[in-house]
Amino acid sequence: MKQITFGTLNDRTPQRRAVMLAALLAIGAAAPAGYALAQANSRNVPAAEWAKIQEAARKEGKVIVYATMGPAVHDRIVEAFNANNPGIKMELVRIVGSALTAKVEQERLAPNVAGGDMMLTADIRWASDAVKKGYLKTPVGPAAAAWPDAWMRGGQVALVAPTPWVIHYNTNLVKTPITGYQDLLRPELAGKVGGTSLVAEVVTLFYKWVDETNPGFMERFAAQKVKMYPSTVASANSTASGEIAAGIFSVIPVDNALHAQKAPFKTVIPNPSYGFAYGAAVVSWAKNPNAALVAQDFIMSVKGQAALVGNGESGSPIPGVAGSLDLSKVNLQLIDWDKVTPEGVKAYETRWNSLFGAR
Repeated sequence: MKQITFGTLNDRTPQRRAVMLAALLAIGAAAPAGYALAQANSRNVPAAEWAKIQEAARKEGKVIVYATMGPAVHDRIVEAFNANNPGIKMELVRIVGSALTAKVEQERLAPNVAGGDMMLTADIRWASDAVKKGYLKTPVGPAAAAWPDAWMRGGQVALVAPTPWVIHYNTNLVKTPITGYQDLLRPELAGKVGGTSLVAEVVTLFYKWVDETNPGFMERFAAQKVKMYPSTVASANSTASGEIAAGIFSVIPVDNALHAQKAPFKTVIPNPSYGFAYGAAVVSWAKNPNAALVAQDFIMSVKGQAALVGNGESGSPIPGVAGSLDLSKVNLQLIDWDKVTPEGVKAYETRWNSLFGAR
C-alpha cells in the first residue's frame, strides 16, 4: 500500500471523499478460500436470515467485547449498542496493547473457557494472520454488506476509526505553543517530556516512523530524559496534572476526556501525522456468536461509527457519520501493514531499547 496523504481532498463532497479515500487506501486483502461462517462468501445475507441471527443473539443475551481504546470511547460504544439492541447486553473489557491479542490466543487454546466474542484491536498484523489461520468469522448484516471493501482486511476484519497520533502539553507549564515533534527538544523541556512504552506493536511503529521521518531526532529526544508511561491514559493524566509538561504520544479520545475536565491541556495534530485504524473482528470460537455478529454489524453502522468517532476523535470510512474527524484537513499517513514484518518490528524495538532502556 502506498503512502496515503488525506489532506489533498478538500474540494470533494463528503460522499465522494469517502469513496476516494477507500480507493486510495486499497487495504483490503483477498478473502481466504475457507470462511468460518456457514453463510460463506458474502457479508450480505437475506433479511430473513439476518432476522434469525438477531433472534438467536437475543436468546444468547450478551456479547463480550475486548477493546483497547480510551475509556470514554468504550463507554459510548456500550451505551449506544445497548440502547439500540434491546435484549442483548454488551460487556466490554478494556485490555491495553498486545495483552489483548495475547488473551485471545490463550482463550483459543482453552475452548471451554468463556471469554471474548469480539475484539476491537490495533494489532492489525495479528488480525491479518488470524484470518489466514481461520480464527475469525466473516461479518454479516446490513451495515457489514455496505462497508467499503477497501476498509476490510482479509474479508473478515473491519478497519474502523482511522486515528492520528497526537502531541499534548500543559498550557500552564508551556507558554510557547508546541506545534510539532522538534519543539519537544527545547532545552527547558528536559526531564519534563513523557512518552508511552512499547506496550503494543503500533507504538513501536509510531516511534519508528518518527525516527525515519525526522533524522537525528530520536537520539536528541532520548537525551531529554523522557519519562515513559504504560499507557496513553497515564501519560495524558501526568501531562494534565503537571507531573510532566508535554507528551509525544497520545490519541484524541484520551485527550478529550481531559479537555472535558477543563484541564490546562492542549492537543496538537502534527503535520505530517502518523496513525492507524482499529480492527473489529469476531472470533470463530465465540460463545455468543450471533450476538457477536450483531455487535460487529452495529460497529460498522452509522450509529456505531458515531459512537466510535465521538467529537472529532477519529475518522470514519463511511459518509454521514456525525462528529467524524475531517480527514481532508489532516495530513495523515496510516500504517501500511503490508510492509510490516516481525523482523522489522523486533529490530526497531532493539534500537528503541538502546536509546530509552527496556521499559
